[in-house]
Amino acid sequence: MIYGICYAMINGSQRAFVVDLAPQHLKGTALGVFHTAIGSVALPGGYIAGLLWDKVSPEATFGYGLILAIISAVSLVFVR
Repeated sequence: MIYGICYAMINGSQRAFVVDLAPQHLKGTALGVFHTAIGSVALPGGYIAGLLWDKVSPEATFGYGLILAIISAVSLVFVR
């Protein structure tokens, strides 16, 4: 239930942020590109996480998530 509440709060704000950043005439295109990017990384990410869980261990899956979160946080320093 807590995950659902968190997801609902983040999902709407992500879309609003994308629309705010896009020019007036490209708002629909920006949302389409955003959702395409999310979908194109969700499928391989889920596949890799499933393989790690099944072939290595559940802990490896969480380690994989931790490493990606650290890389993402460090990458934010270099992105404007």
